[in-house]
Amino acid sequence: MCGFLVLLNGAARNRSPSLPDPCTALAHRGPDASGHLALAGPGRRAALHFRRLAVVDLDPRSGQPFGSPERGVLVYNGEVYNAPHLRELLRKRGVRFTTEGDTEVLYELLLQPDARRLLDQVDGMFAFALVLPDGTVRYGRDRLGVKPLYAAADAAGHLVALASEIEPLRAAGLTGGADPVAVAQGAMFLWTPPPRTGWQRVSAVPAGTVLSRRPPAYDEALTWWRAPVLAPATDIAAAVRESVARQMQADVKVGLLLSGGLDSTWLAVELLREGFTGPAFTARPRAAATGTEPFEDDAPYAARVAHRLGLSLAWGDLDVDVLRRIPELVTTMELPFGDPAAVALIQLSRAARGEATVLLSGLGVEELFLGYERYQAVLLLQQLPAWTRPALGAAALVPAPRRYRGRAEKFGRLLQLGARDWSWATQAYYSGREWAALSPLVGLDAITERHREVAGAVLDAGGTPLAALAECDRRLFLPGLNLLYGDRASMRASVELRVPFLGEQVVAAALGAAAEEQLRLGDGKARFRAASVASGVPEFVARRPKTGFGAPVRSLLREHGDRLWTEVRRSPLFDDLFDRRTADRVVAEHVHGRRDRGLAVFGLLCAAVWWERNAAGGAGRTAEVLSGYETAGAG
Repeated sequence: MCGFLVLLNGAARNRSPSLPDPCTALAHRGPDASGHLALAGPGRRAALHFRRLAVVDLDPRSGQPFGSPERGVLVYNGEVYNAPHLRELLRKRGVRFTTEGDTEVLYELLLQPDARRLLDQVDGMFAFALVLPDGTVRYGRDRLGVKPLYAAADAAGHLVALASEIEPLRAAGLTGGADPVAVAQGAMFLWTPPPRTGWQRVSAVPAGTVLSRRPPAYDEALTWWRAPVLAPATDIAAAVRESVARQMQADVKVGLLLSGGLDSTWLAVELLREGFTGPAFTARPRAAATGTEPFEDDAPYAARVAHRLGLSLAWGDLDVDVLRRIPELVTTMELPFGDPAAVALIQLSRAARGEATVLLSGLGVEELFLGYERYQAVLLLQQLPAWTRPALGAAALVPAPRRYRGRAEKFGRLLQLGARDWSWATQAYYSGREWAALSPLVGLDAITERHREVAGAVLDAGGTPLAALAECDRRLFLPGLNLLYGDRASMRASVELRVPFLGEQVVAAALGAAAEEQLRLGDGKARFRAASVASGVPEFVARRPKTGFGAPVRSLLREHGDRLWTEVRRSPLFDDLFDRRTADRVVAEHVHGRRDRGLAVFGLLCAAVWWERNAAGGAGRTAEVLSGYETAGAG
């Protein structure tokens, strides 16, 4: 796992040698080594900068930038898990290797005449940039976007830089101004749907593609490779077993993130089958969550699983006062973002760093095997005759018991919308009417455009609303939220996070069945659950209800929100972008217990910090207020 920055043409020429290392902002992604290479030729110039976290083949010969100006130079972030297989395939073609690492395997593969076809065989998480002798740049990401990659363009749309994170692009003055639509999306969804990033001249490179741009202008992107639909593989258990065996391979210590839930427990079962001896890490909050929170303390469940399986368990103590950690969250995530689960993973990764350089995580199962509650809602909706939905929607808006009020309100809104809108509406923290009041400058059409585009393509091709939602989650939600915070939170601590359930074999097993076959009403990810029990996951784990990974945001804001909001409401965010009085009402609804608006309020706090930092020209008052804030009992 590493980080890189590639500067092209003017961006490379304008970089003075006396300036600090432009990859300093990526030092956390690669504390073990750094590399730099300048390339020049007729009509083109490139500068490649790299930071390395050594995980496989610790030999310095595997350092980057890798290659030669005569053949091409590669910078690459990630892992190719089936590198041994690909190495033998390339050796049979006469390729001679000088290292044992996967970097050289990917490099030689990309230089093959049929590289497009060979990429279909790569099982891994990767983002790369390859500069060829004629100045052509090929760059791309893995099938699901596990590894991040950002492209910066100039005012004319010409590519000027590529980077693993946004901060080095910002430091080089290549990001342009803040993007109000992305900030609005961060408040509406708590994450930013790709390709938006929060910056007008920076976009997220699409997952599952390789693009090619040629000098001198680098102005037209040609899709050089797009991940194909994988051949069906129906044996989920065999796929999981093979993926875990591949992804536990490393030349450094490997650990496991264990919650005691279904996904991480199945990883533990398979790891032990492969001889795993590393520690399992579990979050242990320093204060108990209240009954108003949608998550539980994982520690008792993880301890029971560890005892049952014979695992060594290590604890990561979490400061649950996430409000004062919002400035760190905004810095770590870079994009407009407001999911408190990332705060927990930042702390847990930091706690694990001394004992493991690689952590295996169960991320991705809910999206591939349809485990979220919203899949159940859409499955029910698509079974209802269209003519019944408006009347049922009106009935659903009748106040329900507090415990079910949020779900009832959201389901009622879905009933009043068309299927093309269900994908974004299941993830929104405001209704259309509420959003119009909060955000008079950035309308609903602008922030939901990408969701409706992806969902519409599925529906127009004859797919079901459930299939449309699943596609939106794979292409937008997974890379834009869960994989993003998984990468950022772990890499902030210089830890590589691997996700075996997103291995090539498991993805094929998931996509080998129609969305409707993955679950039954009342039983999300039914196929996955059955396969896990057959593989040795204890029944008491398989029966445990799904809970979130996060922190007691709701109770903290209910108790302390009034005091905090008195200061935060002065933020220029509510002068420039959002309506202050509407935001006041949202906060009051939560503080006084009328509605659960905890995550919406948390999103507003994060948006205020982001806006002040990146659009209003400084660290900002909100960050100071939150950093100095502390509740009783916070550690």
